[in-house]
This record gives sequence, structure tokens and C-alpha cells, in this order.
Amino acid sequence: MSVDVPNAKLFYSLETSLHRPEVRSSPALVANLLADEFIEFGRSGRVYNKQITIEALQDESSSPIDPLPQVADFLASLLSSNVVLVTYKSTRASNGSQKSHATLRSSIWKMEAGQWQMIFHQGTPVPEE
Repeated sequence: MSVDVPNAKLFYSLETSLHRPEVRSSPALVANLLADEFIEFGRSGRVYNKQITIEALQDESSSPIDPLPQVADFLASLLSSNVVLVTYKSTRASNGSQKSHATLRSSIWKMEAGQWQMIFHQGTPVPEE
């Protein structure tokens, strides 16, 4: 079942907030968006938990920022009354490069104590054509 349009917009906003430098560089904001049991299977194949993710994003703030990724094919699907699956394709151009990298992304958001938090995220590289 797909989430109704207002909620799809909410999940688009939540998901893409984690792309923005002002959120990524704030441990408090990231901690608020990620559940304590958060786990990520990264595009690189590495596995991250909440604390590792917060630290990695904070360290990222001292390096040059790549342009924000372009988001396409965004879909939010209701898995249960308090769990939503988000899927989309992101494309990001490397800073100073014409080459872009596409990634298929999926996230699971769960309502916890009256707020939506991400409990899982996965990035799968799209092979270059």
C-alpha cells in the first residue's frame, strides 16, 4: 500500500534532510533522525551503526561538499501502521568532476515515541552503462 501524498511528502522531506550539509554536520539533528538501532549497508558495502554514522557525517563537514544528490523515482510504501519503506534513485556528481554516480536507495522509517526515525538504510550502486 502506498502512503498518501501528504505523508509521501513528509518522508521525502525527512529522507532528503539527511542529504543537506547543515543537517549532516549536526550530531544532534542526525541523532534525532536515526533510531538507536539504526543500521546502514552503505554503497561501499560497509556496515554502519548510528554512532559511526553520526561521527562520519560530522567528519565530512571539514571536507569540500559535493553537490546535493538528485532524487528520482521516490516512493513511500506503508508496511504497517508505524513503519514505512522509502525507495528512490539518487545521482550525485563528484565535486569538480563531470562523472556522476547513481545509487538505488532504500530506507525504513519507524514511528517511535511520536516521531519518525530511520531504522535501516541501504545504498546499492547502479552499474555504469
